Amino acid sequence: MSFELLAVISLVFLAIGDLIVGVVNDAVNFLNSALGAKVTSRKVIMIVASIGIIIGTTFSDGIIEVTRKGIFYPEHFSLNEAILIFTAVSIADIILLDLYSTFGLPTSTTVSVVFELLGAAFVLAWLKMGNSEKAWEVINSASAIKIIMGILLSIAVAFSVGLIAQFISRMLFTFNYKPRLQRWGFLWCGIALTAMVFFIILKGGNHATFMTPEIKTWISNSTSIILGGCFVFFTILSYVLIKCRVNILKIIVLIGTGSLAMAFAGNDLANFIGVSVGGVHAFLGSDLSGTLRTPTSVVALAGIIMAIAIFVSKKSQTVNDTEINLSSHNKEVMQHWKSNVFVAKLSETLFVVYKAFLFFIPGFIKKWVALRWHRQKDEEGAPAFDLIRASVNLMVAAAVISYATSQKLPLSTTYVTFMVAMGTSLADRAWGRDCAPCRINGIITVIGSWFVTAILAFLMAGITVTVLYSFRTYGLIFLLLMIILIVYKLNHVHDKRSHKQPSVG
Repeated sequence: MSFELLAVISLVFLAIGDLIVGVVNDAVNFLNSALGAKVTSRKVIMIVASIGIIIGTTFSDGIIEVTRKGIFYPEHFSLNEAILIFTAVSIADIILLDLYSTFGLPTSTTVSVVFELLGAAFVLAWLKMGNSEKAWEVINSASAIKIIMGILLSIAVAFSVGLIAQFISRMLFTFNYKPRLQRWGFLWCGIALTAMVFFIILKGGNHATFMTPEIKTWISNSTSIILGGCFVFFTILSYVLIKCRVNILKIIVLIGTGSLAMAFAGNDLANFIGVSVGGVHAFLGSDLSGTLRTPTSVVALAGIIMAIAIFVSKKSQTVNDTEINLSSHNKEVMQHWKSNVFVAKLSETLFVVYKAFLFFIPGFIKKWVALRWHRQKDEEGAPAFDLIRASVNLMVAAAVISYATSQKLPLSTTYVTFMVAMGTSLADRAWGRDCAPCRINGIITVIGSWFVTAILAFLMAGITVTVLYSFRTYGLIFLLLMIILIVYKLNHVHDKRSHKQPSVG
């Protein structure tokens, strides 16, 4: 059996593994709000998310952009070399994502696969040419820089918009939101539902089979009309539902959960099976410079695998716990994240700046705001945050991602949803002075791990492609055995950590 045939067969099984480890880490994007607010039972939340995933994949057009927006130029490689690159990337991706999920760290599957492709392509070119300067010619460095800058910008924007939106929402509704929601919450709910539905159309429907170029053009040209019509319709609908004593916030959170899951399945599918699809098409002699169509049955099967994975994976809950813990009102964050000298000093500095800012605010305004933010002490087993914050999390994340998509700006949905959750928690005064250093330490750890993702992805893909290039079939067998061993060991590590840290979701 030739190396190429063995590699392609391996890619089929690696694709399944990548689907599982990928959705386990990415599930936090659409599950954290519903689980944190305990909007309903965990089983129902998982069913809603699973339906969203299956719909997103079933109606996907199956088109996968193998080169990830020109991160490298496939014309510089033969089809056999392309198979080698894609195999190396798949192996590195499974190990990297499973490593992050084991320690409960959410990361970007887009960033990981982009920098794995970059690392594998660069190292293979270097091995072929023996010259690092020539090797860089196969890499689109401008695209990589654009991705990095876009992600940095999205982190700051998501945090700021989340903070402002939650501050306004809490000021309007307070923590005793039910009476105020009955009176004029229909306007707020109309805005939230409009943002989420537009997100479904723009992001979730981007790869839908019914989204023809003509429909996409019409949506682009009629954005204001669509938004206005949706707002009027959902405002009236919200008014009727509220008057009928329906808990509209639960509906908003569940719709948001399903829509984010659907968009994730339709768009991030390329991160999980894109390289495997590319390897199979390379073996068949296809052109890899553009997009490749995947059979609907394969895409639908991928959706089913992902839906099953979020139901049965314990690591998915661990990643969810990280985000819920860091954004919750309770003090359990102090059990998961410890303070140190650096974060303690940083926390004190930020507190001094906050006090200096308050000095210029009139006393009557401070008293009024304090009354709006008054909340009763949580009972045992209370949700990490209420339905107002959960719906703001989803609404703002949907709005930021939709806007970035419409402007063709690169961003990571994981980074956006995480930073929105951190911004809303700060606005909700979840960052008490006693636990603020622990939260800051946790947030710095998570954000720092995002940059480490890019570095590790580049290095790991470079190492795996070197092994494959040097030892061919023997190298592939060795790496496949290493995956099994590493995943087994990581599962053992996760089980030990889980016994020490009980779930909060």
